[in-house]
Amino acid sequence: MKRMARILGWVAGILLSLVMVVVGGLYLFVTSDYLRGQLEGRASDFTGRKTRIAHISIDWGTTSNVRLDGVEIANAQWGKAPHMLKVEQVDFDISLWPLLKGDLVLPRLVLRKPELEIEVGDKEQLNWSMGETPVATGAAKALEPDNRYDTPLIGQLEITDGKLAYRDTKRKLELDGAVTTATGKAGDQPQAELSLKGKLEGQPLEVRFIGGSVLALRDTEQPYPVDLNIVFGATKLKAKGTVQDPFKWTGANVDLTLSGPNMSDIYPLLGIPGPPTPPYTITGKLEREPGVWKFVRSKWRVGESDLTGEVTIDERKKPEFLTAKLVSQKLVFEDLAPLIGLPPARKTNVSAKQAQTQQQLEASGDLFPNVPLNIEKLRAMNMDVTLDAKKVIAPPWLPVQALAFRVVILNGVATVKPLTMSVFGGGTIQGELVMDARTDTPKVRANLRAGDIEFKNFFRESRYFDATQGKIQGRLALAGNGRSLAQVMGTADGHVALALGGGSVSSLMVSLAGLQIFDALILYVAGDNRIPIKCAMGRLNFQQGTVAFDRTLLDTQKSVLYVQGQASLKSQTVKAEIDAHRKGFDLLDLHGTVRVEGKLRNPQVGLGRVFPLPTPVIGTAKDVACADLTNQLLATQ
Repeated sequence: MKRMARILGWVAGILLSLVMVVVGGLYLFVTSDYLRGQLEGRASDFTGRKTRIAHISIDWGTTSNVRLDGVEIANAQWGKAPHMLKVEQVDFDISLWPLLKGDLVLPRLVLRKPELEIEVGDKEQLNWSMGETPVATGAAKALEPDNRYDTPLIGQLEITDGKLAYRDTKRKLELDGAVTTATGKAGDQPQAELSLKGKLEGQPLEVRFIGGSVLALRDTEQPYPVDLNIVFGATKLKAKGTVQDPFKWTGANVDLTLSGPNMSDIYPLLGIPGPPTPPYTITGKLEREPGVWKFVRSKWRVGESDLTGEVTIDERKKPEFLTAKLVSQKLVFEDLAPLIGLPPARKTNVSAKQAQTQQQLEASGDLFPNVPLNIEKLRAMNMDVTLDAKKVIAPPWLPVQALAFRVVILNGVATVKPLTMSVFGGGTIQGELVMDARTDTPKVRANLRAGDIEFKNFFRESRYFDATQGKIQGRLALAGNGRSLAQVMGTADGHVALALGGGSVSSLMVSLAGLQIFDALILYVAGDNRIPIKCAMGRLNFQQGTVAFDRTLLDTQKSVLYVQGQASLKSQTVKAEIDAHRKGFDLLDLHGTVRVEGKLRNPQVGLGRVFPLPTPVIGTAKDVACADLTNQLLATQ
């Protein structure tokens, strides 16, 4: 939008400069070919393009009428369009006496069938740019008004059958549309209207702008009205209100609304690297200070989450710098799933692409999505974003009640630090995440610590909640690389360690896992109860996506359950066994192991080799040295 405004101002500057060239040649004989040739030559020098004027006529008076027929300005040599600007007729009235004071007063200006071609080359050069036509650009900049008071006084502007085309091959942007003036609803003043249709990166794009008249632009007592509507695919942007000075964007009272199925879709349109999200609607006020855009008093509805806050974009820095401070009174944790390529859990809050990802995961049985991360977005703009979620609504198996983090993106490196999640019943998960996207294959690193988390809260809304006690300590240190979560996990190195120093667990769970049939049958009939846990721990060692179970066990009064085996994060499969070593006498035991095998998303759990008939068993297992093993597991290395 900013580039478009500059170009339209540039065009206005050229047209007004042509007017000045005509005024400067009024002493010549009006209808002579000499005058037309002189004007064409001067205009060609001015624009840096070959310029043609088919016919000139002037009716003299203190307010003179000038008509230029068949005005054409050639395009840049690399441009595809035959001309840069073409106007069938420029017809204007000009007041001569104000020229003596340096004021340009045009009581009437009519542009009939103007055609404007805007092209961006492979090297990001613009056919109207300063490098292409330095003389014209310098003059246009000199004529460009600093504020609304400096604009030429145009009493009546009329544009009929105007056409505008915009071509940017690199961005895959094509726009064609109409530029006209029309009488407003009140019928008192004409409005400026711009209507464009085309494609951007293969998606349909429509732009419609309605502004106040040029006369209203010079009316310093009244704010200038603006009404902009953009539809890009399923993304919609609407800006409506008034601006006291549209050239400086001061005194703005403009409401901005942005909505769509996924916030990441705004990047081709606005150049802002939005994160993947569920469907969203954002409203707020658009303000501006010199070199800084501000989106204030904003309200966000993202999926089923609510946010408020302020966003600023500093254009004075290169690359541009975005700062956002957001607060949420209700954050649905599942709405964060698209950040790692997963679709939102609620099917009502998914876009078409996210629904397709969900179907692919279900069909393949994969747990980690192979959705490409758009890493080039991290290089487009530097950022500093903070989010303080006062209340988090999470699934029963994830006892997070509050979340706060800060994301800083500098030159393609995104750092989430600090990251803090508060857990029900006390305890926190803290640490940092880093993604280095300076290369085409980003590197991802995570370092998290968990402390004093109530074990029972992982079993909310289950029959095991009341029978479970204890506090968990944990550590995660992983690093991988790839363009998707599946690729990152498939190359991961590091470890994950968890330890429960004491507490209790559901006797039914332990009996089932240990194949102690007698206990299980009684508990099914009489109900569950709790048994003390002497120790529980586990460590997963990652090496290039292969995960080995290391010292993963559960030590109870009756037995010690050991987990052995491996998982492959490249194929997203697991093959592990749970074996129970008895500490004492058990009346009925199948003398077998529990096998967990298959896709990580939905593994199959069954019995390994067992003696066909349950028989009594006398166990010889000993208590685990819990404290020493816990310290080893949670060590940095």
